[in-house]
Amino acid sequence: MLRTTVNVLAAGLLFLGLSHTLEVFAPTRAIDAPKTCSPKQFVCKDGVTCISKGWRCDREKDCPDGSDEEPDVCPHSTISRCPPNEYQCGGTDLCIHMGKLCNGAPDCTDGWDEGPHCREFISNCSLWSCQENCAVTPAGPACYCKSGYEISADGKTCKDYDECSLYGTCSQSCINTEGSYTCSCVEGYLSQPDNRSCKAKNVPVDRLPVLLIANSQNIQATSLSGTTVHSLLSTSTKQTTAMDFLYDEETVCWIHVGDAPTSTHLKCAKIPNLKGFTEERVINISLSLHHVEQMAIDWLTGNFYFVDDVDDRIFVCDKAGQTCVTLLDQELYNPKGIALDPTMGKVFFTDYGQIPKVERCDMDGQNRTKLVDSKIVFPHGITLDLVSRLVYWADAYLDYIEVVDYEGKNRHTIIQGLLIEHLYGLTVFENYLYATNSDNANMQPKTSVIRVNRFNSTDYQVVTRVDKGGALHVYHQRRQPPVRSHACEVDQFGKAGGCSDICLLGNGHKTRTCRCRSGFSLGSDGKSCKKPEHELFLVYGKGRPGVIRGMDMNAKVPDEYMIPIENLMNPRALDFHSESEFIYFADATSYIIGRQKIDGTERDTIVKEGIHTVEGIAVDWMADNLYWTDDGPKKTISVARLEKASQTRKTLIEGKMTHPRAIVVDPLHGWMYWTDWEEDPKESKRGKIERAWMDGSNRNVFLTSKTVLWPNGLSLDIPQGILYWVDAYYDRIEMVYLNSTERKTVYEGQELNHAFGLCHYKHFLFWNEYRSGSIYKLDTTTGTATLLRNERPPIFEIRMYDGQQQQGSNACRVYNGGCSSLCLAIPGGRQCACAEDQILDPADNTSCKANPSYVPPPQCQPGEFACKNNRCIQERWKCDGDNDCLDNSDEAPDLCHQHTCPTDRFKCKNNRCIPLRWLCDGDNDCGNDEDESNTTCSARTCPPNQYSCASGRCIPISWTCDLDDDCAYPTCFPLTQFTCNNGRCININWRCDNG
Repeated sequence: MLRTTVNVLAAGLLFLGLSHTLEVFAPTRAIDAPKTCSPKQFVCKDGVTCISKGWRCDREKDCPDGSDEEPDVCPHSTISRCPPNEYQCGGTDLCIHMGKLCNGAPDCTDGWDEGPHCREFISNCSLWSCQENCAVTPAGPACYCKSGYEISADGKTCKDYDECSLYGTCSQSCINTEGSYTCSCVEGYLSQPDNRSCKAKNVPVDRLPVLLIANSQNIQATSLSGTTVHSLLSTSTKQTTAMDFLYDEETVCWIHVGDAPTSTHLKCAKIPNLKGFTEERVINISLSLHHVEQMAIDWLTGNFYFVDDVDDRIFVCDKAGQTCVTLLDQELYNPKGIALDPTMGKVFFTDYGQIPKVERCDMDGQNRTKLVDSKIVFPHGITLDLVSRLVYWADAYLDYIEVVDYEGKNRHTIIQGLLIEHLYGLTVFENYLYATNSDNANMQPKTSVIRVNRFNSTDYQVVTRVDKGGALHVYHQRRQPPVRSHACEVDQFGKAGGCSDICLLGNGHKTRTCRCRSGFSLGSDGKSCKKPEHELFLVYGKGRPGVIRGMDMNAKVPDEYMIPIENLMNPRALDFHSESEFIYFADATSYIIGRQKIDGTERDTIVKEGIHTVEGIAVDWMADNLYWTDDGPKKTISVARLEKASQTRKTLIEGKMTHPRAIVVDPLHGWMYWTDWEEDPKESKRGKIERAWMDGSNRNVFLTSKTVLWPNGLSLDIPQGILYWVDAYYDRIEMVYLNSTERKTVYEGQELNHAFGLCHYKHFLFWNEYRSGSIYKLDTTTGTATLLRNERPPIFEIRMYDGQQQQGSNACRVYNGGCSSLCLAIPGGRQCACAEDQILDPADNTSCKANPSYVPPPQCQPGEFACKNNRCIQERWKCDGDNDCLDNSDEAPDLCHQHTCPTDRFKCKNNRCIPLRWLCDGDNDCGNDEDESNTTCSARTCPPNQYSCASGRCIPISWTCDLDDDCAYPTCFPLTQFTCNNGRCININWRCDNG
């Protein structure tokens, strides 16, 4: 325990550059066995830390003890890290002026600057022919120059040293002169007495800069020194982490995170003189904000930029929220932070996904460039020095703040170590960086807001503490400098930049790009937006997160074809009805069939009862019916009217299927086709494609063979009489002619790995890969497959939204074929039908009446609980604290008030039962922190073989004094760390390494 405390203190002093004033002696004892790193890693001398071998001897200390840069590890490293005319003491980072070598006083910690070389080489300096000065180093004579100069490549003559190339020489502008340099400040700043720093002017003089800090309860205004100015309290501010401001309009905007996606909103309010909110309003955004991590406001145009780290996208909305367009949604895997420089037309953002990186693009999404993609793990907060054009970011895993210029060059570490663990928000003003700490492992409700001098990291201060601090900004005019004019100025017709929908700045504030709202395309004038005469785009569903999106069939046009259908869980099936512009979908996890128009309106659930696992749906556009397959216990195919679906549904086919999946309909000829796949690839097991009349009669196996096992997606070309399907087991796309059952292989290239959905347009086929998330386009005339898009898997059905594919007429097309309820197409005619609880009236065979002998089937099977929404869940899930019914009826107080837990379990107040061993273990198992509360844990005693933490947590005695803070409830980063069964966090690369 003593050694751990001393080591932390020593690390803090080393961080502050004070290690030479303190010698630390700790008791010696056996320590953990050295860590075995993977072959591609280097083990630090601490025996615990593994780093990439590529980080060794790269002039940066990545090991906590710096052993990756020590002379015995890097014997061939001759590059000095010292400024010109200084000497690096051996084995250290200490630099001394070369004039101090052999001056009779030891300046290096080991005194080697006064070693025997002073006698051996002293006479050699006279022979060295230095232009100015000569020093005797342990390696022999070396020339050096006077201040402001450095040694040339010949090692003897002196040349001017460009001090302006050194980070931090000047706070802003730097002009190199012969042997010296001059610092200056840009307009809006005042030069300071040190002749290098700049201080922002306050206009008016009494309007001082303040920190705006978003936290769990409010938006707080704090002076830069930490004194609370005002708590801008709003009764509707909740869980706010994303926030920004418009200085010229005295406005602050934030995202109010509700309990559900529909209750999450963008809000803005005036903050006159920082004395509270006025004119608070909600800005309605067409896209979901529920997973937005951060936001930034373009102060020139008023556009909002949002970073969504669940949907993996960056999108932008106009000032009124009326038009939103996607800026980037490719090669983003966990975007976190965002910062804007509208004066230069640039967006900067961080992403900690598959390849952690800091990137830049123009404000219209063009010219995307990686700035940093090495030695970076969890980049989070990001901010800009708008004057010097520098990008600062915080890595919440490596615990550092670093900087590069706008081109990704001149990278420097500002600060690193224990004092800046898990930084979240980041901003810069004058000489200081400000950051919020998001250490979720800390049991204290307060988190720190720190500031650090970006040119001298020993100047460090905790400014204040807040509740779960999120975004923070310095509220001052110089953080949003104006320009005289820009390309998105409002014209005489009230249009920004002359654009019909939204104007985005381009590569600089003098250029702009017009974009259109969903469903509209940009005209030839580059400004106007028009509705295309022929809607034509791809629609696909995906999980993690569940969403249905539209995209261009060539993946090159940035037009937004539809508002995404968001906040889904498992949208495995979808189809469309072009006349009404509805997308129909089935969410297998939520047990619903729903719809939404492509403009984002009229979201509705049309079937929510009596469905289990809907795998495929098909729209009959002539009779306005919906067909679907259900891979539940009964294996069914059902139909319902598009309007009043729940009152008109009817089961057409039941049983004699293994796994019904995709379904397509041919209302022109009265047939429907569906796939049925087998799990087991045994000789006796075969997948098949079946067909039946659209009233469910005349069912037969249309196609089966020993080379059909997992038939997945279907696509029907009615004019050509061709049915396409893809087999996910044999990885091939095939086709069959409907009139002859002649079968052909269309494609079996290496791109096919586990295809799910399939659709067609003319001679092109499109399919998506369930496992990889890839979407491909196949030209059947050339056999060329092209990758269109990579999504995060899984990915499900895909359809070509093409109104021309929904043409023709049949007996149901006009007046519903005379049927009062369901009109079902059959070859050469139609058949009227009724819902399950009705029968056709024999008097006319077109109208429906109640079926007196109808007996509703039991809602649930034995061992299941019937929810109020007609969903069935396992009986043991009742009163367990989880909302398994999705309407909370399994957790209703009148149902659960007498619920008890077994003796070996703890009953939470929300009725959840958890094992007693989960009490006070640092995990919120009850869901309301009850099992980790002081009341619960203070009364807990530990067994004799365990150690009692101050928090009440019990840990094995063997965990004490092992250099791990096991009492402090560590939280592992899921992408970079692996959580052991004992709760310990280790580098994810240590998993399965035999160590």
